Amino acid sequence: MKHFYKILLLLTVEFLFYSCNTTEPTDELKPGRRDYTWTVDTLFLPFNPFRDITGTSPTDLWVCSPGDADKIFYHYDGNTWTTDNVFRVFSPKSIYSLNNINIWSSGREGRIWSYSNNVWNEIIKYSFNGITDITFETMYCISKDNIITAGQYFINEDYYGIILKYNGRIWNKVALPELRTAFADIAINNEGKTFLWGVSNESVGESRYQFYELTGENLKEIYSGSQNTNAEYGSILQLGSETYFIIGYDFFSYSGSSFQKVGRLTESSKFRNLGTGRNRKDVFLFMTDGIMHFNGEDAVYLYQTIDKSFVSKGILFEKEVFFLGRDTNGNNLIFHGTLKE
Repeated sequence: MKHFYKILLLLTVEFLFYSCNTTEPTDELKPGRRDYTWTVDTLFLPFNPFRDITGTSPTDLWVCSPGDADKIFYHYDGNTWTTDNVFRVFSPKSIYSLNNINIWSSGREGRIWSYSNNVWNEIIKYSFNGITDITFETMYCISKDNIITAGQYFINEDYYGIILKYNGRIWNKVALPELRTAFADIAINNEGKTFLWGVSNESVGESRYQFYELTGENLKEIYSGSQNTNAEYGSILQLGSETYFIIGYDFFSYSGSSFQKVGRLTESSKFRNLGTGRNRKDVFLFMTDGIMHFNGEDAVYLYQTIDKSFVSKGILFEKEVFFLGRDTNGNNLIFHGTLKE
């Protein structure tokens, strides 16, 4: 019995030692700044809604639009937005800069274009098995020899998801079953894992979204939800090099097997369930009437419009941010925020 008491005493002392010397991990991530000054560029283009934005610096930005064929690309040099007014048989839905002389764009009719030597050229009009009605909605460029674009193709009145990969020589279609979804976004995290967001209309009045993980040629659905209300709708949230997922008003991390809630972004019904950010305490939320900011504790408006502005895309630099919006009068809105010195 004495030996038992000695062992119990040793275990108790050891437990107290480790308990006293164990500290909770501290979160050293600082909340993102909110002291921006704002300007808004307004481009009245009733048939040219801007769909995507990319760039290498605040003085080298591109946007694309599937509208008027002679105004599908606009460039920003730090002062003004200009287009070359060249007629092109192309309706781009996405655009991605690797650098200021290597830019890619994909869109309708399976077309993929590239910008080099100051000229836009069509690279491919992709089709397969006689199917030509293909729309690429999103694109992600890792390097000039490693590009992914995704969207949907149509057969009669139905549609199915499509993913295309480029290896520097040829475009290869990922072998998927007839998956009834339209891929709308691609993200790759700091571990090299690829995620896609898809949306689908199941029936009249019922729409759903899906999150997928792509590993090589293997596509796995990791989540599916309803997109009928703001409290349910979801999207991919890229924060710097880390990928999170918006589900309703909350955002989640993904461990490879399950989702973990990180925090609640906002309670506002004007939240479009879309956003971007530098990290989980520096998140920009896209609203129907401007831009909100979540700093890990709360969300406030950085810029609020009187009328609807439907913010949809953004690009972030160290001290400057740019966001695309669209009002109900046919104006493209580019919100430009600059941190105060």
